Order: sequence, then structure tokens, then C-alpha cells
Amino acid sequence: MVKASMIHHMNVPIDDIDRARDFYGRVLGLPPIERPNVGRPGLWFGCGANELHLSVQPGLRGGRTTLSLQPNDRPDRAGGHVAFTMSGTLDDIATHLEAAGVPYARGRAGLPQIFCEDPAGNLVELNTGWTQRPLR
Repeated sequence: MVKASMIHHMNVPIDDIDRARDFYGRVLGLPPIERPNVGRPGLWFGCGANELHLSVQPGLRGGRTTLSLQPNDRPDRAGGHVAFTMSGTLDDIATHLEAAGVPYARGRAGLPQIFCEDPAGNLVELNTGWTQRPLR
């Protein structure tokens, strides 16, 4: 039987390479990794055994939105997001985002999570991790 063994990468649309590099590299601390010439501009970052691919999408109306930072409050499919487990406590993450000038909201699901948007308006979750519990 063929089955998936891990998530290799996620691709996120961006509108500005420099602002994306600053947010994902400096603010979130992801290391840049080599990216082959795939025919359009973008950036790749490593995150443990996984990768984050950022691709410039022509015509993307970027910039932080006025949408809620709570995934369930965002309209139709706008609640999709990428999530990162971060070092430190939620208070440490909040203080770090405040110092970087990034608006955020704590999650309401009872999990250790904070939501913010990247410079292109993509929803990003920052959490302190939790244990997966298989379905019975």
C-alpha cells in the first residue's frame, strides 16, 4: 500500500520577497535554503525536516487584511493557514511579535496558539506544540 509518510513542504503565495524574507527569516527565525530556478520568483525556508516554499503570485493583492485573526471567523476558506511550533511560551511569542510590530490574537480553541498574518495577508499560527492523539 502506498501512503504518505510526512508533509514535505507547503507553498504560500506572497507579493513581496523582501518583506516575506524579513517575516519568515528574521521574525520567525526560519533558515533560508537553496531554491532551484522554478520559473518564477520566490524563497524557500527550512523548518526541521520540512520546507516552506514562498512563491510570488502575480496579481496577488498583498498586505495584512482587516479579517479576524481567528481562523473560524474568516470567511469561506480564508481560515486556511500554516502553523509553526515555536520555542518559548505564548507570552514570549507575544512579546516577540509586539517588538516586531506584528498584530496577533491568541487562539480561542484552548490550545497554546497565537495567530497573525504574514506581510502578504496569509494567516500564520504560532504554537508551543501539543501531542497528537490518534482516533480510536
